[in-house]
Amino acid sequence: MTAQGGNTVIHRKARASREEYQARAMSPAKALRLALAQASDGLFALPMVVAAVEQVEISQTALRAELGEGGLMVLLDGPRGARGAVRIDPAMLAALIEIQTTGRISGRGMGTRAVTRTDAAIAAPLIDAALAGAEEKLTGEAESEAEAAPHWAAGYRFGVMMEDARGMALALGAPAFHVFRLMVELGAEGHPGAITFLLPVPEAPPRRAAAHGGAPAGRTLEQSAMNAPALLDAVLGRVSLPLARACALEVGGLLPLGADATLEVRLEASQKHVVATARLGQLNGARAVRLIPSAPQIASAPKEDEEAAQPLARIAAVAQAAPEPGTGPAARQAADQGAA
Repeated sequence: MTAQGGNTVIHRKARASREEYQARAMSPAKALRLALAQASDGLFALPMVVAAVEQVEISQTALRAELGEGGLMVLLDGPRGARGAVRIDPAMLAALIEIQTTGRISGRGMGTRAVTRTDAAIAAPLIDAALAGAEEKLTGEAESEAEAAPHWAAGYRFGVMMEDARGMALALGAPAFHVFRLMVELGAEGHPGAITFLLPVPEAPPRRAAAHGGAPAGRTLEQSAMNAPALLDAVLGRVSLPLARACALEVGGLLPLGADATLEVRLEASQKHVVATARLGQLNGARAVRLIPSAPQIASAPKEDEEAAQPLARIAAVAQAAPEPGTGPAARQAADQGAA
């Protein structure tokens, strides 16, 4: 019984020590929480309390769902070509605009007004200051120069504003991302808002391959290009309609797409660039497309060869019509005079 009680006491002390260490340790979520509140107070004299921080990891395919709630979306430029993202919800963005224009927060929000690049310029100092402050807190934990290597969450700054979630998802090429969702309370009244940071999950160092006797395999340009996401749209057809008819469309309405539109589709990339043609069908009970091989374009080759050969034919015809040396009229006249 005494041994059991002793073990329980030891476990409690160990757990308390572990919790105390974790509370003192500086994590990226904690660094962002502290840096964001300090940046808001230092730049705009705006009291900001981070009420909650949520950290999750998502794949690249889940980016559109994560960013599809509106607000300001900013692409972050990181070290060695890495890219991250920041999303500020409309309530927090409206508060930042009001505190810098009118000096107070009304809490009315942005309504239906679209986000502009002026809004992005207003929020840019807060984003950069929060990222810089978090980077300073993360790198400040190193106790020696050997431990002072850049943190994986360091080096990101404001890049450019993105118009929508689809464009942002195409610009972010990392396979996975750390998502930091910060719920904030703004001003003395505690107006709610939210800001989300998305930073790419760092890749495993190549030294692990060398530990097994092999040379570290570098990431080639071909591998990077082949791993980049490519979005293709299967287009059945396009129809031009007057605006009045388009506004009158209802569920169950019919649109004429042509005779073969129900079977033939085009695979298009951005800017309506046709990548391939395909036939519409089914596979395992789901809609599917079968690629149609494009016919080799060899019909233009004979025409080009014929045009290239025409000047040679004309030269040959002139050469055949020209008299041989010593057989022309002038040569015969000179020979007759010599004979006389």
